[in-house]
Amino acid sequence: MNDRDFVGDENEADTPATRALRILGALAKVPQASAKELADSTQIPVSTVYRMLTSLVSSGFAQKTSTKHYGAGPIAVQLSERYRDTTLTTGSVTPYLRQLAQDSGEFVAFMVAHGTEAVCVEAVDSRHMLRCCYTVGASQPLLRGATATALLSRMPRDSRHRVFDHYRVSDETRTAIEQACTQAVADGYAVSYGELDAGIWGVSAPVVDGAGGLSGVVTLMAPAERSAYRSSQLIRLVRRTADFLSGGIQ
Repeated sequence: MNDRDFVGDENEADTPATRALRILGALAKVPQASAKELADSTQIPVSTVYRMLTSLVSSGFAQKTSTKHYGAGPIAVQLSERYRDTTLTTGSVTPYLRQLAQDSGEFVAFMVAHGTEAVCVEAVDSRHMLRCCYTVGASQPLLRGATATALLSRMPRDSRHRVFDHYRVSDETRTAIEQACTQAVADGYAVSYGELDAGIWGVSAPVVDGAGGLSGVVTLMAPAERSAYRSSQLIRLVRRTADFLSGGIQ
């Protein structure tokens, strides 16, 4: 973690509740962290972090390890399980991903935007071996790859600019990303090659809720040698899955 990790909307009131959420958000990114590391990451004074960690530990949202570090607590685990039960499995995300993985034979995932990052909340492995950066709970900056482009393309312009500002993106790179986002909106999907993992081709299509808001994106990743001759088919399968899910996630 570092002092440029996302800490929320800079215009948001800095209340005890928002500080606690920032600490929990920082804990979600790593197996464990010291109070000093959490203070650096969230830009909250370390004395305040210690005080809030005491409350988070007593309430079960965090736990203290034998090395005096902190990690997710049992209540956080329960929340994670409820999210999987209600939104992913019962909410039909997981079954559709499994069907997509079966139809395509490739690795697929459901990705959501959180702050300045894309977070993998569900994934289904392919029947082929594939090494890629996405596993459940893993996150990547909203800068490169089909997933990032698909998510950014459906975010308000101000939100995209906050992402750019956070990562200190150059004007040239901003322009290139904006152009890619415009193309993704026109096409209904985004593709990439080797931007996150060498030799890996990816396609992502947005999922929107009943009100037209962005819920996340369906992403498929495959080695270039397997995707080159059937990219149109894979794009069609991903878009179909995203269309099935759109309106079904509340």
